[in-house]
Amino acid sequence: MRKRAILLIVILIVGLVGFFVIQGGLFDRVLFDTEGRYDPSELNDMGVIYVNRSDIIEFNEGYSESDNCPWGAIHNGIDYLFFNNSDVIAVAPGIVKKIDLTDWGPGGAHRYVIGVEIRFNASVTLNYGFEPWTNSTLEQAQQVAMFNFEVGTWIAKGDIIAKFLKAGEWSHIHFGVYQGNSARDPTLYMSTSSYNELLGMIHDFRPTWEISYP
Repeated sequence: MRKRAILLIVILIVGLVGFFVIQGGLFDRVLFDTEGRYDPSELNDMGVIYVNRSDIIEFNEGYSESDNCPWGAIHNGIDYLFFNNSDVIAVAPGIVKKIDLTDWGPGGAHRYVIGVEIRFNASVTLNYGFEPWTNSTLEQAQQVAMFNFEVGTWIAKGDIIAKFLKAGEWSHIHFGVYQGNSARDPTLYMSTSSYNELLGMIHDFRPTWEISYP
C-alpha cells in the first residue's frame, strides 16, 4: 500500500509539473525549432515595422523604464502612428504563436487591442499591438480581416503582417520585445542600419529625442 501511495504521489506531481509547463509556454520554448528556416541563435538584426518614413504620421512614445523621458511615463515598447492602409512589416522572422483580442468594454473610445505574438527563438518574442482606437465592433473586425496570416504561420523578416486601419485619431501599433516574460529595450536587438533609420524617423518629428530611455 505504501509503494502504491508513493507511486500515486509521483504521478500527481509529474502531472502537475507537466500542466504548468504547458500552460506557461515552456513546452514550446524547450522544443522550439525553426526547421532550418533561419538561424535562431541570436536576434541582433531586427528592423523597423514600417516600409517608408512617409507611412508614419507622428512619433509620441518610445521605450522607457522610468518617467525620466520626454513622455513622462514608463513605456514597455515603441509606438508607431501609421497612416491608414499602410503596410506593417515583420522586423524579424518567427512563428505566429498568438492573436489575442482585448476588449476593454463599450464605455471608452479605445475599446479594442489586437495583439500579435511572433516567437523568434526559445526565449525572444515580438509583440505587435494593433490599437485602432475605436469603439466600433465593425472596425475591430475590419482590422482583423486585414491580417495576412493565422496562428502557426512562419513569418520572414520584411513580410507584410497586415495593413493598418486608422480608425481613430490616436490609432497606433505598440511594438514590444520580450525575453522570457520581461519587456526589453528593443534597441538591444536592432541592426545598426535599422537603429539609425528609426532614430532618423523620430528626429523628423522630435529632433532631441532618443528611441529608448533605459
